[in-house]
Amino acid sequence: MTANQLSIFMENKAGQLVKVTEILKNMNIDIRAMSLADTKDFGIVRMIVSDCETAQNALKENGFMSTITKVLCIAMNDKSGSLSKITKLLADFNINIDYLYACITVIGKNAYIIMHVDNEKKACEVLTESGVKLITAKDLKELA
Repeated sequence: MTANQLSIFMENKAGQLVKVTEILKNMNIDIRAMSLADTKDFGIVRMIVSDCETAQNALKENGFMSTITKVLCIAMNDKSGSLSKITKLLADFNINIDYLYACITVIGKNAYIIMHVDNEKKACEVLTESGVKLITAKDLKELA
């Protein structure tokens, strides 16, 4: 069970993120999770959005390069040690985590993380068999 993530490549200069978020706002696209990583000259914004394809098309029309990638979305108990259990489980099965970032949360219920791994199929099997709840982008969209 995976979700689509939009990765946007942009120059590392003032105002670029404003342009991206304005484009998405004008298309009525909701951002459910976001991470920004940079180098000296460029940055990568990773997002879970309400409509990846529409977002990607709108960004392309405005000069932004982007890709859509499959990622895992994980709901876990919002308590100390939950992430440690998940990362240890994946490590025990030799599954590497390429990157992860946090998502929205409702205090006292679940915490949510977005994760890209080197073996998506195996990770889904291992996590599901261990009782970890994987959710879809549709599930994220419905969270309040």
